[in-house]
Amino acid sequence: MLPEKINTGDEIRVIAPARSARDIDDAVLARARAALESLGLKISFGQYAFSRSQRGCPTDAEKVEDLHAAFLDPNVKGVLAAIGGFNSNQLLGRINWDIIRANPKIFAGFSDITVLNHAILAKTGLATFATPNFYCFGLPPKADYSLEYFRRCLFAGQSETYRVRASKVFYDYAWDYDEKSPRSKITNGNPRIIQAGQASGTLLGGNLCSLNLLNGTEYFPHIKGDIILCLEDDSYDSIPETFERNLQSLIQQPYFRQVKAILFGRFQRESIATDDSLIAMVCCKKINPDIPIVSNLDFGHTDPKFSYKIGGWASVEAYNECKLVLH
Repeated sequence: MLPEKINTGDEIRVIAPARSARDIDDAVLARARAALESLGLKISFGQYAFSRSQRGCPTDAEKVEDLHAAFLDPNVKGVLAAIGGFNSNQLLGRINWDIIRANPKIFAGFSDITVLNHAILAKTGLATFATPNFYCFGLPPKADYSLEYFRRCLFAGQSETYRVRASKVFYDYAWDYDEKSPRSKITNGNPRIIQAGQASGTLLGGNLCSLNLLNGTEYFPHIKGDIILCLEDDSYDSIPETFERNLQSLIQQPYFRQVKAILFGRFQRESIATDDSLIAMVCCKKINPDIPIVSNLDFGHTDPKFSYKIGGWASVEAYNECKLVLH
């Protein structure tokens, strides 16, 4: 089930299923709103998006109420997570999936929101979107690359199929970025081909440690056919030791037999992980050598990032260069 795409003038509801939107620096909040409004969108916030009622976050009940309200409001055409964090999986037993199924619309976010992206697909059949969270659009400098792929992925009138090209530079910001913590731009290298090959299939994945929370539950999507898997993690969970055990847990899942390509998002520098350490991990896992594996792609916890559809289609050709096409 595909939601209707958005148009200029549509309302996007920002909700906080993980951390509170109050955690976003005021200047970042204002820039994010202005960036999305530059696309012609109207931005509104859930009633409890800025709540700190439960350990500095909205309560589980408040989070679910905002989620339900956003899907029930006919004026809202898309739902965007304010920020990531922890414990989105605590909401799953509280959500009325019939509300989402009966009112299909865009749901988008990344990081801990990976849990909701895949649970919604599993429980309702509705494709969702891995996109920058709201605050990411307010990180300096202007989020031109992120905005462009957000538009290509979510807006009506765009080509249904588009190729992803690497950004020229990237920035490595902490989630709690403020004006007192400037960061310099870093020249982006090309995607790194760990294993050559080509494949196409249904696109799943996102934040690795969050995705693994769904293993063995009713909230992991059951996909027929081939899978293209996107994987990334934040600075803590992508330290080599933690990332490796999370990767091993994923490889041990029954659905991994369907995986025909693996795409890794860029590591944050604080993780002390490198493409070389990732290559070493992959080589010792005895992953099918015929499937393409590519790293240093523009998604995850660095900026900018491209948007993609969870439950959508992707093809990858990785030989002398990486050609990634999304649908």
